Amino acid sequence: MHTPFAFQPGDDQDPRDADGNVIYDNGITLMDTWRAMGNLLGSGKLKVIGLSDVSLEQVREVVESGTVKPAVVQVESHPYLPQTEILDFCNRNGIVMLAFAPLGHGMKPGVLEDPVIVAIAKRVNQTPAQVLLAWAVQRGTAVLTTPKTPARAKENFNISALPEDAMKEINAIQTRQRLNLVTGTGIPGFIAKGK
Repeated sequence: MHTPFAFQPGDDQDPRDADGNVIYDNGITLMDTWRAMGNLLGSGKLKVIGLSDVSLEQVREVVESGTVKPAVVQVESHPYLPQTEILDFCNRNGIVMLAFAPLGHGMKPGVLEDPVIVAIAKRVNQTPAQVLLAWAVQRGTAVLTTPKTPARAKENFNISALPEDAMKEINAIQTRQRLNLVTGTGIPGFIAKGK
């Protein structure tokens, strides 16, 4: 499930009113959609199902419902939004947490330019992107990146473990910033709004 919101039924995947506001189907809940996904799983049409863009409370609701447990929970996660509580909950419940935007999705200024990240990158002879990916992997998350070139994709795979002091420095970053507001609003934050 890509969002915890149901959109107006129809062929338009981004239904909007004349003012550009997303049109939701408020009669459908997260659990209604989750049960429907579980039925597809039971039919053999799917092997696993998961959640995306959800809060800890929503993950907990799905897990505690006693139906199908998500295999993966995909949420925005980087040092400015570490999602530690969701990660801990996923780890306790055998669920993979997939971090999207682990590099801050290219937002500037952002985590790639953070002085702590830049200093660690110089110290360990890696790029800031490699430091951020190593931090994410060492915390126990899977990562989802969108490299624009083959060279960037190769760089993303060439990460090295960070020393414990570097992990502590990153974990101590106090900036808190969500870059994609879809969790609370249903409105995607990384794509152009409206058509």
